[in-house]
Amino acid sequence: MKTEFEIIEKFFNKKAIKAHKGIGDDAALIEKDGKTFWAISTDMLNEKVHFMPNTDPYKLGWKAMAVNVSDLLAMGASPMFALLSIALPKSNSDWLKKFSKGFFECGKKYNVELIGGDTTKGPLTINVTILGDVNKKNILLRSNAKIGDDIWVTGELGLAALGLKIIQKKINAPSTITKKSINALEKPKPNMLIIEKIKPFCNAAIDVSDGFISDLNHILIASKVGAHIFLKDVPMNKWIRKTEKEDLALYGGDDYQTILTAPKKMRSKIEKLLQKNNLELSRVGIITKDKKLHLSNNDKTIKLKKGYIHFEKN
Repeated sequence: MKTEFEIIEKFFNKKAIKAHKGIGDDAALIEKDGKTFWAISTDMLNEKVHFMPNTDPYKLGWKAMAVNVSDLLAMGASPMFALLSIALPKSNSDWLKKFSKGFFECGKKYNVELIGGDTTKGPLTINVTILGDVNKKNILLRSNAKIGDDIWVTGELGLAALGLKIIQKKINAPSTITKKSINALEKPKPNMLIIEKIKPFCNAAIDVSDGFISDLNHILIASKVGAHIFLKDVPMNKWIRKTEKEDLALYGGDDYQTILTAPKKMRSKIEKLLQKNNLELSRVGIITKDKKLHLSNNDKTIKLKKGYIHFEKN
């Protein structure tokens, strides 16, 4: 069985003719005018794959919008409009009331307006298509990382993966970290402020959905470069590090934070912005020319694992 990315590459990745940027990034880009592109992306959430059957519908509504916002932010774009398609096993007014409240509240936070969609009967499946625009000067492509770039990542990594493990009863954690991690899983909050502030200084970006290592690899492959990551600098909750569960931050996924690369000469400007605005952004490594990804901790090389892959081969 082919993996998610093998399916895309073999059956669907055709060269874009009319679009400026087609398949292969967090969003497609279409000419809007001389200065801007439309950025368009779509994401699907399936019950038992992306969320549990008993997930709070309010939080599910929020997440359905948030994961799509995350894609546009990773392109340097400003979200504007959304289409919502949803398959429901049955019409449940109470569930729909809570779901729509979460969906619209997230839309309000990120200035996104729902303008259409489709509703049908079937296994619970939620699909959102999102549209925004981006100034041509601020486009962030996976393929634009440069040798010598600093690698930055927003927020904390691993909380969502920890939340899933707790829900699955695979990990026990203190009540405070349990609440925080489950909330990170069910109600992600992409940091639009950070992206807006630093995107003029950056070259490349991607959102963290399948896991930090997996998603960073997409940048490296697209840009034909390598990277060296320093584990001690990867931002994660103190409890995760203390209990030596760093793999949650490296491979867990569902964080909806953003990885960015920026020239070393921009480091001081970015650091000043972080201090001035009290922003959560960590410098975790550098882009290298050897086309390999290296992970180290106190000068000791760490063997890499795989992140989450849809249709992964057994």
